[in-house]
Amino acid sequence: MEKKRILLVDDDPDLISAFEAILYNKGYEVITAINKNEGIDKLRKNDPDLAILDVMMDEEHDGFDMAREIKKSYPEMPIIMLTGISDITGVNFRAAMADPSWLPADEYLDKPVQPQELVDTIEELLNN
Repeated sequence: MEKKRILLVDDDPDLISAFEAILYNKGYEVITAINKNEGIDKLRKNDPDLAILDVMMDEEHDGFDMAREIKKSYPEMPIIMLTGISDITGVNFRAAMADPSWLPADEYLDKPVQPQELVDTIEELLNN
C-alpha cells in the first residue's frame, strides 16, 4: 500500500520537526515547506493527499491565500488550517470555514495541537 502524502507548511521549524516525526511514525510521507511559495512549489511537484497549513507565515494571510490556491487546482484535497492567533484576532476560524471563499479549509485546529488530535483529524479527512 502506498503511503499517503501530507504537505506541511509552517514557518516554525520546531513544529515542522515534531509533526514530521509524529506523522512519519504513523506511516505518512511528509513533505515540508516553511512558507507559501515553497509550499506551492512542493504541492505541484509532490501531489500530496492532504495539506496542513499555518495561517500566518511570511505574510499574515499566507495560509488563507495558499488554501485558496490549493482548492482551485485540487478541489478535493483536504486542508487543515493551524493557528495560534484566534485569541489575538478574535476571529472564530471554525465558523469562518462556513464561507469557503474566505477560508477554504476542511478543518481548523488551534496551536498548540496535541499530536493525537492532529493524527485523528488527518485520519478522519483521509478516511483511513
